[in-house]
This record gives sequence, structure tokens and C-alpha cells, in this order.
Amino acid sequence: MDSLRQDFRYALRTLMRTPGFTLAAGITLALAIGANTVLFSAIHAMLLRPLPFPEASQLVRIWCNQEGTDTASVSSPELLGWREHGKGFVRLAGYARTDLNRTGGDAPERVRGGRVTPDFFATLGVKPAQGRDFAEDDAQPGNAASTVVVSHGFWKRALGGAADAVGRTVVLDGRTHTVVGVLPEDFSFPDFADEAEVWVPHWLDAQDHGHHYLSVLARLAPGLSLEAAREDLLRVAAAIDRSEAGQKPHTVTPRLWQDELTSNTRPLLWTLWGAVAFVLLIACANVANLMLVRALARQRDGAIRAALGASRRRRVQQALAESVLLSLFGGALGMLLVLWGLELVRTLLPANMLRLTPVELSAPAMAFSVALSVGAGLLFGLAPALHTSGMDVLPLLKQSGSATGARSSHPLRNGLVMVQLALALVLLVGTGLMVRTLRNVQAVDLGFDMDGLLSARLSLPGTKYTDPALRRSFHDALLGRLQALPGVEAVGMVNDAPLGGSYTSGDFVLEGDTAQPGDLRIAEYRVASPDYFRAMRIAVRQGRAFGPQDGEKGAPVLIVNEAFVRAYVAGGEPLGRRVKLDWNGDTAFREIVGVVADVRHDRLTVPTRPEVYLPLAQLPLPGVSLLLRSRNTQEAAVAALVTAVRQEVKAVDAEQPVYDLAPFAARVERQLLRPLATVRLLTAFALLAVVLAGVGVYGVMAYTVGQRTRELGIRLALGAHPRQVLRLVMGQGLKLTAMGVGVGLLAAFGVTRLLASLLYGVDASEPTIFIGVTVVLGGVSLLASWLPALRASRVSPSISLRSE
Repeated sequence: MDSLRQDFRYALRTLMRTPGFTLAAGITLALAIGANTVLFSAIHAMLLRPLPFPEASQLVRIWCNQEGTDTASVSSPELLGWREHGKGFVRLAGYARTDLNRTGGDAPERVRGGRVTPDFFATLGVKPAQGRDFAEDDAQPGNAASTVVVSHGFWKRALGGAADAVGRTVVLDGRTHTVVGVLPEDFSFPDFADEAEVWVPHWLDAQDHGHHYLSVLARLAPGLSLEAAREDLLRVAAAIDRSEAGQKPHTVTPRLWQDELTSNTRPLLWTLWGAVAFVLLIACANVANLMLVRALARQRDGAIRAALGASRRRRVQQALAESVLLSLFGGALGMLLVLWGLELVRTLLPANMLRLTPVELSAPAMAFSVALSVGAGLLFGLAPALHTSGMDVLPLLKQSGSATGARSSHPLRNGLVMVQLALALVLLVGTGLMVRTLRNVQAVDLGFDMDGLLSARLSLPGTKYTDPALRRSFHDALLGRLQALPGVEAVGMVNDAPLGGSYTSGDFVLEGDTAQPGDLRIAEYRVASPDYFRAMRIAVRQGRAFGPQDGEKGAPVLIVNEAFVRAYVAGGEPLGRRVKLDWNGDTAFREIVGVVADVRHDRLTVPTRPEVYLPLAQLPLPGVSLLLRSRNTQEAAVAALVTAVRQEVKAVDAEQPVYDLAPFAARVERQLLRPLATVRLLTAFALLAVVLAGVGVYGVMAYTVGQRTRELGIRLALGAHPRQVLRLVMGQGLKLTAMGVGVGLLAAFGVTRLLASLLYGVDASEPTIFIGVTVVLGGVSLLASWLPALRASRVSPSISLRSE
């Protein structure tokens, strides 16, 4: 231990005597170690740290498997059947996102909320900080005593943080609710994109077959594996009676809740950590080269130590002490970059998970940074230490100080440079694929025009708008007032607007179809006003859009999209065909009167699914999106309509809030936020890798030229042309480049296969990207070789001959 302490003191003095080298190597390591610490912090928070619920590893998310999807919602009878007959879970709770209109305050507002079965919070293991949890009596049909549990934030904001808040009332959707509990301040439910403020109890209807709307969260029975619980669920699902004749029972897919929550984020985080790991390896190879130059320059000093009795183990220990100390210095500098990097990486992560498990510089992240610093120091210091300590001592003692290390070509240095080039090429190829993916996503044909478009949401409370005629009257009045606003081109309504994150799907029967009994035809259902397609500028490919004739008393009609035609009417004429939908009690056959262009409703990268549109006047739903198109597409003109929309809604119903009111382009920007941030990070890592690889090539070539100064001077003195010397030195650089790039291409072909799930519209082996990256990296490498070669070709023979 005493010898190790001495070696660290000696290493510290050595590094302080060479501040230029220490700072250059430290900054190189700081960038790599800091980036790795940032990614570890994110991975630890999202993937490794348990969710902040008691025994969170026992929480399971349960999906139904339906035709075309294995993540379908659950119906009330299915959940009740699992509870009654299943043995794999001690609790099964149902929940659904339910936003509510709150009135009675200064102004009506839309509050985010959830509708849950009474055992929901017990399943999570959460107890209210004030008051009580829901009881079974709170969720009975026709129960007039409505109750609500509120979040800590709602308690502070709407109830003033009053100590006697429990027992107070709030008016939600026109109905008075009594506050029975206030949740803890740190409670957050990550399945909802936004923080829920109010929670209301939900009653399960045992006769509500075919209506799949519930999400299910369950807690595993003690000692039972997930697979065993799945088998039990399948047994129960097969025994549940179905009310629909000929329909197969739904199979079930249980997944660990944390895995489900992070399923979309996990590939991205591992990809980014792979990228920064490559940067770290390149940085280690770069610093190893610098350490090797220092070791070669000081090998005669090491030989003297050996001659005086220092063992090889002690000399290796001394060299490693210097490399570890240097790496710790780099890690300390890297911590200064971590805070900035954490803020950047947060833009990649879903807000709902950040609420629950914030990404921060935690104790595990600090420990990881220290361990990584020590590991990196051992990695880049071990090879030079072993190499120089293993040299024969006697020849080194016989050499003069200037002759020491005169070998011009060093296999270890060349190998380290090849590694840098290969890793940089792999990282560049991956970045190129992600850049192409981003461009492809940005170029996706949305099927509509978002310029000059304003969107908002409205939800009419069922207690006030019980009659469909009242909802129809509200829609007509509001559409008429908004259409009369100056500068408005068209106004439309639809139940689920594109890129809003919600949709409704179900099965249907196509008259004259040859489908076999039990085979489901699935489509997404949308309800739209006559001017919706004009407001969105969705092209009508065949037939017509909705019109005044499609009112309440008009013939039952619908419009389908092109994907519907391709899937179910291929080679036939869709117009005039009749469709019967299994949705919302609609029992009539509806005639197809139009075909419209495909629209990206879910995400930009998700292909359009078959869709049907019904007239809003024939099915006046309470919840709709409002789409308003301005003739002036400038952002300021669209934003100016926000106040006007609020005023017109208030004029129709002073108690009706309007929410999510913003230019439609904001939805597209949200969809592009993550891929854009990913590409920026990967580009930064790739540029850093290229710079480090270029510096590595330059360092090797500069060192080679320095060692061959006398040889090159003799060549020039004997009549060699400077171009010959230039070609001689460049040849060595070209050989290094070719070998490094060749190894990198082989590695890139394998590694990029891991990116397949993140790519869109580009193959993992896209030849143009591989060729382009090879040209760029080869050019950087050859430029780094050309600068020392040019200097060598201009060496004065007399000066070089006197160098010895």
C-alpha cells in the first residue's frame, strides 16, 4: 500500500510537469466519461431503478389480444371474469383516462383525470395522505353520492391547500362530487401522459360485452411467476362466455409494468449508450497512444530503474498509477458536463416517466463515473505499461538519450489508430442511418395540410347534454359562429383528430363480403362534420364528402379511406357498398358515399389503418376535436384566433371549457422532438469520434516523421524529390486508413442490424450511407496524414543530418 501511495504521488508530480499533455488528455476523457455518466443516469432512472411503488416488480399490465393487435383494451365482463376465476393475481384493477369539466370556479376548466375501480390505489400500494381510499359502495350503478380523490397538486391549486379539504365538494361534468381523499405529494401515475388531478370511481357492468375500453393493472400472487400467471389468465379467458355468436375468446398478454412503460424508450437509450461507449473506446485508444509516446520517450529512465532493482510489476504499477490518476482527472472534468448533458437527454424521455423517476446525478451515477474512470485508466494504460516494461534493459542502457525509441513504426500505436478509425466509422454509419430516418419522417405525407390550422378539444358533460339533440344544437351553433369569423376558411369537427394519440376501433360487416364466420374486419371509427375534410384539406378520391343531406334524418352513410379499400374492397367498386358497424348501438347498414385520402392518425411512422367516417349530425358525440383553418397561414395570424375561439365557445355555453387550443403544427413538432434530439446527440458523438480518430492518425504520422527525420534527410540529400518523400509518408497513412476503414465496414454491417427497430424508410445496409461515410472518414484520415507528410517533404537535409 505504501508503494502504491508513492507511485500516485510520483504520477501527480509527473502530470503537473506536463500541463499541456495532462489537459489535452483530460478533456478527451472528460467528454467520453461525462457522456457515459449521463446515459447511465438515464438508464438507471428508466430501466434499472424500481418504480416508486411497494413491491413494484409484482405489478403487471394486462392486455387483450385481438385481431391485428396484442395491446387491446379490456371489457368489464373480462375483468370481472379474471377476478372471479383467476388465481394468478391478488388484485386486478381497471382504469381509463377521463378528463372532466370543472365549473363553479372563476372560469370553467378542463381537469385531467382518471376513472378507476375501487381497488386501484390498493393495487398500487398507495394510501391517501388525507382522508380515505375509494370503497366498493362508491362505485355502484345509480349511486347519487359521487366521490372523488384528488391529487396533491389539485388540492393546493383548486382547494387552497386547506386542512379541511376532505368533505368539500367540487362540480365535475355538472355533477357535485365529495372529496374523500387527497393523494400523497410524490404520487404520479405514469400510464397517463399528463398528471391526473382528479380520480373518480368506476362501476363494472357485467353485461357490457364487446366494449373494450379499460386498461388493467394487476399484482402477482406471492411466489408466482409471470408465465404461470399468464397460463392461468388464458385458462380463465377461454372459459368466459361471449355474448357475440361465433366470436373467439380473446387471448391475454401480461407484461411487467416497468417493462411496458419503458418499451419505447429502452432501444433508444441502449443505442445512445452504445454510441457513447464507442466514443469512450476511441478516447481510450487516443490517450493510450499519447501514453505510449510518453512511455517510449522515458523507456531509458525505466531501464535505469530496472537496473537498480525495480521489478516489472512495480514499473507496471507505476505506469498504471499515472494513467488512473489521469483518468480520474478526466472524470472530474466530465462531471462539469453532466448537468448540461442531463438536461439535453431529458428531452428524449417521456414526460410521464420523468415525473415518476427523474433523471438526476444520483449516488449510483457518481459511483459509476468513478468506476468508469478507474476502468478507463486501466484500459488505456495497461497496454503501454506492459509493452515498455517488457523491453530488454541492456540495449536501452547502451543507447544515447536521443536514440531511445528510434523505431519509426510501432505496431501497438498503429493498431490503436486502426481501432479508432473502425469505431468512428461504425458510429458514423449509425448516425447516417438515423439522419436519413429523421429526413424520411419529416417528409412523410400526412394526408392533410397543417399550415394555418388551429386545433382544440371540447367535451360536453353528459349531465347537461343528455339528449343527442342538445349536442347537435351545440355543434351547429358553434360551427356557424366560428365559420363567420374574419379570416376563417373552414371549420370542422371530428371525435379523434390526427396525431392526437387516441383512436376508436371496432369490427364491422361488409355486405357481400366473403369473410368466414369468426373472422373480424377491423377499422378505426371517426365521426366528422361536413366541413372537416375541407378544413383539414383531406383529398376526396371518389364520391363525395358529407353534406347537408347527411343530417339527423338523412340516409345512413359513411366515408372510407384508401387503406380500407385496399384491405377490404381490393379490385372492386367501394361506392354503393354497405357496411354495418359494431359500435355505439349503430345497427343500420350504411352506404359508402366517398373515399378519402389516407391520413397519419397515430404516429408519423405508423402506416395508415383502415378507417371509416360517420356524419357527426347522425352520431353527435359529446367529445370532439375542433379544427379551424385560417386563410392567413402565418403563425401570428393563427395564434390570433385563439382568443376568438374561446369567446365564441363562451357565447354558446358559458360553462363549457375549451382546452388543448394551439396551432396544429405543435402536434407534429411533438412527434419530431425525440428523433430530432436523438440525431443531434448522435451527430455530436460522431463528430467527436471523427475528431479523435483524426487526431490519432495525425499523432501517429507526426511521431513517425519525427522518428524518421534523419532517414528522410538522407533521402533528400541523395537526390530524392520532395514528392517522393510525400508519397512515402502518405503511403503509410493510406495503409493505416485502409485497414481501419475495412475493419470498421465489417463491424458496421453487423452492428447496424441492432438499429433496425429505430429506422424508418432506410435499410440498415444502405450502400450510399456506407460509401459516403467511408469517403468522409477516409478523407479526414488522409488529411491528418498529409499534414505531417508535407512537413517531412520540406525538411532541410542539413538540419535533419545534424539532428543526431
